Amino acid sequence: MDLIEAMTIFVEVADTEGFNRAAERLRISRSAVTRAIANLEERLNVRLLQRTTRRVTLTEIGRSYLGDCKDILDRIATTEGNVTRSSATSAGSLRVAASSSFALSNLGPAIKSYIAAYPDVDFHLTLLDREVDIVDEGFDVAVVPSRAVTSSSAIVRPLAQFSNSPVVSVSYLSRLGLPSLERPEQLKELAFIGRSMNEKGMSVEFERGNERFAVELLPRFTANNLLMISRMTKLGIGFSFLPESMIEPELTEGSLVRLMPDFSVVEQSLNMCIAYPSRKYIRSATQTFIDHIVAWARAADNAYLTGPAQS
Repeated sequence: MDLIEAMTIFVEVADTEGFNRAAERLRISRSAVTRAIANLEERLNVRLLQRTTRRVTLTEIGRSYLGDCKDILDRIATTEGNVTRSSATSAGSLRVAASSSFALSNLGPAIKSYIAAYPDVDFHLTLLDREVDIVDEGFDVAVVPSRAVTSSSAIVRPLAQFSNSPVVSVSYLSRLGLPSLERPEQLKELAFIGRSMNEKGMSVEFERGNERFAVELLPRFTANNLLMISRMTKLGIGFSFLPESMIEPELTEGSLVRLMPDFSVVEQSLNMCIAYPSRKYIRSATQTFIDHIVAWARAADNAYLTGPAQS
């Protein structure tokens, strides 16, 4: 029996002036009450109660200890009440980590509508382009590629899947005198713009029907931000692998083109997810944000997310 439980039993015995009445009110056995008081007195090395056949009275030190116990138990009850109310209400601080390129391109409206719906939540967003340990870094939620979540205990819910395609600016192809590319191996004739994780090179596999072709690519330029890679591709320093939905206006107007449209890139898809530390004891602010983002990702007008969200 822990100290708080023993204090609770002592207060009840003192208030009811009897072991039997205390046991009845607490719905425990008389022997449990007797044992708790004996253990408490042994722990403190004092006598708290005087027992007679008719009643139980407090000793002088017992009266002093009773006041302290009531103060402690009242504080505990107040603290638990505050925590419960905070958990049940979408209020307080919410720390969110998000992929910078994804957040800058897409999350703004979703975050705005969440803040409008929950005005008592203080929203703190951290943009990053790296792996994230949600638990160790103290984030409530992360909206990142699933491969970026390193917390083994984290709950990871896919939001959607999008695919990357090789794209290049028309101006860059014109400078090289290449109106188009017909084969994957021709990519070696172009400067490759890659992500920082691929600075030592990457192998890309293409397929067309039953044919498969693997190409080793060494980047000339790397960045840890997809928006920067997109920007440099548009400026014409080389080709890159980007989600077509991210550059849809440029593809439509013709300033960027997809290379080798007859070929598809094998395993160049990316799962965007929402991750959080645990399913248990989720604060209301965290849960409402998770629900808000999942609903937003499923919205039909969200052009960036080309795949269906899963829960």
